[in-house]
Amino acid sequence: MAAALLLMGTAASGQAQQAPAAGEPLKLETVVVSANRRIEKLEDVPQSITVLGEEYMQRNNVREFNDIVNLTPALSISVGTQVGTNSINMRGIGTTSNNLGIEGDIAVIIDDLPYAQPQQAFKDQADVARVEVLKGPQSTMFGKSAIAGAVVMTTKPIGAGPMKTNVSLFRSSDDEYRATAALSGRLSDDVAMRLFASKTNFPGLLNNLTTGRKQNGSGGKSFVTKFLWKVNSDVDVMVTPQYDHSLSTGNTAAITSIDPGVGYLYNKAYTALSNTEVLRGITPSPTNRDIRNDSPSGLESTNRGVGVRVNYQFPERTPLAGHALTSISSVVKNLSNDFRDNDNIDLVSTFYQLNHAGKPSGINAKAEINGTSDSKTSTQEFRLTSPDEGQLRYLVGLWFARNSLFRTYYRGNPFVKETNFTNYETSSSNLNRALYANGSWEFASRNTLTAGVRLNRESNNYMFHTIDSLSSSAPNNIHTGENMYVAPQHDENGITGKLAYTYHFTPDVMAYGSAATGRKGVAYDMTSGANNVNVFKRLPLAAETADSFELGFKANLWNNRATFNAAAFRTRFHDYQTSATERFSDGSQASVLYSIPALQTKGFEADTTVLLTRELQLNASLAFTRATILNWTQGPCYSGATDCTVPNALVPGAFLRDASGGGMPNAPKWKLSTGAEYRLPQGMLPFRTAFNVQWRTQSRVQGAISQDPSLNRPGYGIVDLGASMSDDKGKYKLSVGVKNVADHHYASGNVGSFLNFKKTSGPDIKSLGWQPARDAFRYFTVRLDAAF
Repeated sequence: MAAALLLMGTAASGQAQQAPAAGEPLKLETVVVSANRRIEKLEDVPQSITVLGEEYMQRNNVREFNDIVNLTPALSISVGTQVGTNSINMRGIGTTSNNLGIEGDIAVIIDDLPYAQPQQAFKDQADVARVEVLKGPQSTMFGKSAIAGAVVMTTKPIGAGPMKTNVSLFRSSDDEYRATAALSGRLSDDVAMRLFASKTNFPGLLNNLTTGRKQNGSGGKSFVTKFLWKVNSDVDVMVTPQYDHSLSTGNTAAITSIDPGVGYLYNKAYTALSNTEVLRGITPSPTNRDIRNDSPSGLESTNRGVGVRVNYQFPERTPLAGHALTSISSVVKNLSNDFRDNDNIDLVSTFYQLNHAGKPSGINAKAEINGTSDSKTSTQEFRLTSPDEGQLRYLVGLWFARNSLFRTYYRGNPFVKETNFTNYETSSSNLNRALYANGSWEFASRNTLTAGVRLNRESNNYMFHTIDSLSSSAPNNIHTGENMYVAPQHDENGITGKLAYTYHFTPDVMAYGSAATGRKGVAYDMTSGANNVNVFKRLPLAAETADSFELGFKANLWNNRATFNAAAFRTRFHDYQTSATERFSDGSQASVLYSIPALQTKGFEADTTVLLTRELQLNASLAFTRATILNWTQGPCYSGATDCTVPNALVPGAFLRDASGGGMPNAPKWKLSTGAEYRLPQGMLPFRTAFNVQWRTQSRVQGAISQDPSLNRPGYGIVDLGASMSDDKGKYKLSVGVKNVADHHYASGNVGSFLNFKKTSGPDIKSLGWQPARDAFRYFTVRLDAAF
């Protein structure tokens, strides 16, 4: 039984490990984490954590956040119609609204710099050395955006010796390329630096027959700099400026099937928009990759930031000898432009759609969406950390953060009602002040209590300016006209905490039980729904809260040749923030912010790494998750639903369905990632040779919180193979790989209805589409790394 458990698990310690070289002791490397804001061994921290190490990520060609998700069973991604509204899920819980006024449920932090918006994480992550996936509420240590968990990334450190250069070149058979270079080392005894630059590009999987270009690709360029100055034996200063520019042309769907017959888009009178003309040259099939768009879709984003870390080590013979006082300051600015081909065709649909007189508009304007998001995050943290030795270890900190977001959005045409025209600008800002503390007390031999608390005060400001709008449902083609709303400042206090008990059976084997709470701040509406002035009566939306319980076991076995970690958990979320449609007393209706009373996620996670021989290492990572809606009697109806019998509390005379007991979207019940690496014994060849295999699989997922079965996606299993050769001195390394060996095609999102065409008589002609995942088709890779 124990052997079986060791071969089934998740990726916490295992995936960060690497096999020892010849002549070194036969044991796994020690894995350390910073979950408690101090460096500790993984097996000493009483919570479920997945760690991805540098070599493991390199072996699996990790470049973007989606690659991290593929290797971490607890994580998933919800894909929307626009890249900027993609969300990260932890244990099946994440934001299901496209409203930027709702914060993400998962915090993403890189080198102590937090991202203000989840979209900032979807970029090149080439210089990352370690990824820690902290599961369950992390609000006590990482703030209000970590109600469901946190992903903490650490970039590669400055080299300890003289200046050295590393260069990496990557190419794939489907035209992806990556080029990176790093210069790192000491300039003097007291000054060191690291310079990193990268340029990447993947054209995409879809073929746009209209433009001849690819779609659903990504690329960018990054520059990361680290300067370390050791002022004296007690003080050191680290300055980390960084810049990146990324372009993602994702979230476009391609048609996979269509009903027989001839129909017309939007209206049977629009004969120029027949399905034969709209889809000319495209053959619908389950693996179709051809589209026709006359406008691009995607997200272009620029990040600029700088962090300053000052560390003071209290000298001996002082009252705080052995303590460290750390100041961390940061400023991060992000400017993003999201754009979309709103009709998903290459014909100018606006030309044929009706104007206010009920006749074709004749306006030759493409159906496009354009939005901008301009955000700034400024943080200041002071942290006092006790020595690592002793029965009592603690940390106290002060946290200040100011976040601001300015959003503009333009959709449709003001003279064509069917385009659902809107033009608005909105802003939201918050100021957070927090006092937090965390400590571990070994009150008896083998027994440890860990506790933490965070006191937070948040002040929010909000503005919404409707420049003009014309809803597709507006009676008599009446424009809303201009309106400005400025909300009064909202102040709110919050408290979160955590408590854990650990029992060490031996120094290498422990069990723990823990409880934690989480809190996410109030939300404001930053979508076109707020063009309806009735929406402001519901703002701000109440804070979202969570409480969690976890039981875990961690073991370092077989003289440090095997690790095994397991955890069972249950987390409940209250007042989960999302959106719903409301009809107001004046007869108008709009999308409004809305709270689902209760959600729950529960399950089991396990992970293992086994060094069977000096040459062969195995790792596995498993998650069983049941993320469900506990209480939502006012769930939305979907097309074809037969149980819409619950009176709508927001829209008199309308009906909804009881969605209680439904599953959360993009939350697979089972997800497994497992792999092996075999290194040929030294001496068989004049260079070091290794072979690796990785298999990941997951069960089917619910596609939307509405529970619409047409949006469900089936499970899949993907096998990757790789091999590498390097010289004895580690200066050169050549790696080759095959991704998706079996060429198994699967979608990452946007399945279900594609375009509907109206027939002159009879039912509509319906079509379905898909958005293929990055590795939905087999491809080959080659990579060259050089150090000199």
